[in-house]
Amino acid sequence: MANTTSGRPTTVTVAFVIWLIVVLANILSGVISLVSGSASDAADSVGTAPLVGGAIFAFILAIVELIIVFKMRDGRNWARIVLTVLAILQLIGVGVGAASGGNAFGWIGGVAVLVATVLMYVGGANGYFRRH
Repeated sequence: MANTTSGRPTTVTVAFVIWLIVVLANILSGVISLVSGSASDAADSVGTAPLVGGAIFAFILAIVELIIVFKMRDGRNWARIVLTVLAILQLIGVGVGAASGGNAFGWIGGVAVLVATVLMYVGGANGYFRRH
């Protein structure tokens, strides 16, 4: 099943959209954590420098991940492999988070990443990545 306008399989397009949503949700989550964390840490003697540094690192990482997601959409197999590794790491993180009382958003993100990863390998996706 191919997307007629680009030759890209629908499964790859859907995986691309899911990855975009996951990355953007992670950015939003980081911003919310930064804002709420800096307000609660205002009286902390250490200050907010580590929190801001972590947020900047997470933002840069998200930008790199967005670039990789777009490369995957364009049929780059290396990007599909990198996203698969990131998915495995995120799923491990969800498992560790669940063991320590994780939240529902972690599980939702984990399921979304799992679905996106599977979609990158089914429905004509393998042929699409071989052609590029």
